[in-house]
Parts: sequence; C-alpha cells; structure tokens
Amino acid sequence: MKRPYYLFSSGRLKRQHNTLALERMTGDRQPDDSPGDEALPSAEADGPRAPFPVESVDSLFLFGEIDINSKLITFLGRQGIPAFFYDYYGNYTATLYPRDNQLSGHLRVRQAQFYLNVKRRLVLAKAIVEAALFNIERVIKYYQPRLEGETRTTVQTTLLALTRDREALPEAVDIPTLMAVEGRIRDRYYRLWPCFLGENTSALFPFTKRERRPPSNELNALISFGNSLCYSTVLRQIYRTALDPTIAFLHEPGERRFSLSLDIAEVFKPLLVDRAIFRL
Repeated sequence: MKRPYYLFSSGRLKRQHNTLALERMTGDRQPDDSPGDEALPSAEADGPRAPFPVESVDSLFLFGEIDINSKLITFLGRQGIPAFFYDYYGNYTATLYPRDNQLSGHLRVRQAQFYLNVKRRLVLAKAIVEAALFNIERVIKYYQPRLEGETRTTVQTTLLALTRDREALPEAVDIPTLMAVEGRIRDRYYRLWPCFLGENTSALFPFTKRERRPPSNELNALISFGNSLCYSTVLRQIYRTALDPTIAFLHEPGERRFSLSLDIAEVFKPLLVDRAIFRL
C-alpha cells in the first residue's frame, strides 16, 4: 500500500540499491534567505541513515533541507514519485514531477472552454462552494452536540445563517458575487472556532479572525501550514489526470500558482485540515 512520506529531517536523500535512504544532517539548518547564502548544504550529512522502501512511496513532501542529485531524480521519475519542496518557513515552493504520462490536448482545450464560458464556469464554481459549505456544516454538526449553553446557541444561530447563504448561492450571477458569498461563509465558520476549541484552549491560543501573509498567531500559522499540505495533496491527485492545474473555475487563474488545486482544496480543507487542528 503506497502512502505519502513527510521528511522533516535535513540531509541527503539518495538511492540505496533499489530503494531510498535519507542520510541525516547533524548540524543546524540555516534559513534559505540567509545573507551570503551560496546554496550549499548547511552542514554535512554525516548522521544516521534511515532507509525506506521505494515500493511504499506514493509521494515525498520535503520540509527539511534535502540534498539530491540527478541520479536520484532519474530514479524517482522511473518510479513515478513526485517530490514537493517546502522552504525554511514551511511555505510550498516547488514540485519535482516525473515526465507527464497523462497528457490530453483535447481535455485541456475543453477545460479552457469551460473557463471561458461564463455560464459553464459559474455552474462548476457554485458546485465547489456548495460542496465546501456541505463539509463545513458537517464539521459544525459534529461538534454541536458536545457544546452547551451559550456556545450551543451561537452554533445554532450560525447554522441558520449558513442555510441562508446556501439559498443565496443560486442567485449569484457572476464569480465575484459567488466569492463574496463564499467569503461570508468562511467568516461565519471561523467565528465559531473558539466554541469548538473550548475556553481553556482559546485562552492559550486566541483566534478572532483568519489572517494570512504573515499569520498573526500560532493558530493562524497552523491553518496556513495545514492548507499548504492540503493544496499539495490535491495537486498530487490532479497530476494523476490530464487536467491542467493552472486553469481554475472559482479562483482566477494567475501567475505562478496552481489555481485548480485551490479550487478543489476548498472542498476538503474543513475535513482534512480543520478537524486535524481541533484534534491537536
């Protein structure tokens, strides 16, 4: 059974016979944006070696400072294993992906046609928002029976408001209006987080609103980190198809980003990321 591997240690990743091994770096990792950095390893990879079978690897998520060479890249390509890279601060930076074997010019043209057709794009974008709202309501209803008193009343009031938001989705006539409804849904949802976290946890990790670039506190940082993992996991699944990850329907396609991954991740973030955060 193949699964993703998350490597947080630094060192050299190498081919060991017909499998993989990480030779750990014993020194401290230096920030990627250090003044005078020459893109050399922060320290020697002279620590213990951790082998793992390549047959069990679906994908690699590299959070440490990992040194690789072309032989390893060729080996990963033959095995069909993509590698996702994150910088010193945990931001997703790049993907090393095997040569495309799921190519379809016809599908890519059709995908672009759906984006350019306002009505068809709006249908797909509404479906994405509706699915995301469905999973947000699933999370809320999971925690609702565990709440008492004022917090439970607050949750019930929010669920009624989300019902009204759901009813407003068919009325959205364009993408900006739909994005405004989606933003309102997320805002209502995030305001409930202190209820789910409980009084003691909320005191230790206060959360009043979602803030990005940069996150303003620990909880916002955890959300950003979890969302980044979700984006790259969705991107891995998009790569299994012939879809173009840069052509999206809810988010506007932009420069240097996989907008379709942002679209699809909206559906799964409440279940994969938020539930994990509450459990932590």
